[in-house]
Amino acid sequence: MSKRINEKFLNAYIELDKACCAKFNIPAGGVTEYINRLSNVRFAPGREEVLPQLVKYRNIRNVFAHEAAAIKKNDELSKADLTWIRKFSRDLNRKKDPISKYLKKAKRYMRGRRIRRYVIAGAIVIALFVAVIAYFATR
Repeated sequence: MSKRINEKFLNAYIELDKACCAKFNIPAGGVTEYINRLSNVRFAPGREEVLPQLVKYRNIRNVFAHEAAAIKKNDELSKADLTWIRKFSRDLNRKKDPISKYLKKAKRYMRGRRIRRYVIAGAIVIALFVAVIAYFATR
């Protein structure tokens, strides 16, 4: 049973890696890139739950890839692990993963800052205009 789960896990991991590569527009190492970016972002929603899982699964995948017959011997994985990695892949495709959520919030924050700058700049221009009019009106 564990060999079949391991094979299904490896296939699901490969699909997740491809999805991460597509997300970051890189040729290989998508999950590693996701881990690195998630490690550098402190305020990503769900970061504390996702990061350790991804590191664990990347390490298991590395064992499968680099140790002969490890896929037959490894009994660390369960159906819950397989379910988690598939769900995370779906979330990644739907942009409901921690990095996507963080980028969406960051974009919204930057848009708000830009709008505030325009409002402040507009208020300064209007104040200067009123001051110039007041100056010429009193002359």
